[in-house]
Amino acid sequence: MRFKVLLSALLLAFGALASGESRAALPPRLRPLPLAEFYRNFEEVSVKKDRGALFSPGVYLGTAGTPARYNSLTLGWGASGVLWSKPVAIVYIRENRFSYRYFEENPVFVLSWYGREHMPSLYKVFGGTSGRDTDKEKLSGFTPVETPDGGVTYLQAEKVVICRRVLRTAVPESAVPGPLRARLAGDGFVHIQYTGEVLSVWRRKAGK
Repeated sequence: MRFKVLLSALLLAFGALASGESRAALPPRLRPLPLAEFYRNFEEVSVKKDRGALFSPGVYLGTAGTPARYNSLTLGWGASGVLWSKPVAIVYIRENRFSYRYFEENPVFVLSWYGREHMPSLYKVFGGTSGRDTDKEKLSGFTPVETPDGGVTYLQAEKVVICRRVLRTAVPESAVPGPLRARLAGDGFVHIQYTGEVLSVWRRKAGK
């Protein structure tokens, strides 16, 4: 299994090189607003009171990277709980997603939830295009902003959860239920489970 995961990662890297993809060739990312803007628009809430309600039916954004280089994608899977006496959030990223490299390179990742009016952007822009060749912030109109602990999220968020990776686990093909295996694992790429300690939870301030 380790060999298969390594091979998939090597193939992904080779494909990027073969297509001429490089960091210099990526579309420009809008520079996030400074951290002070985050504090102006969001207020921290208790992790103990809120972590049980992190995930609900629907989609949300996962953002990894730094203010200088980041990427976001739409996620639908997730879980929360306690691991090693720490509150945690769990997300899944496929190896062939552009955001995969950002989750691999950066221990801090940010999850964010949005109102109904922003669902078209979550589905069509962050879920339907790739950061390899698309300026998602320009296309969606979302405003990036720095977060505590060096991450990035968007001012349009209703709720923001900042996590630091404590465990990375490849989900083997054999673990995928039979009816889903052909659709989710048929191309050789696997999902990586990232378990992150919940560092803080934030909600939009009233009136913002």
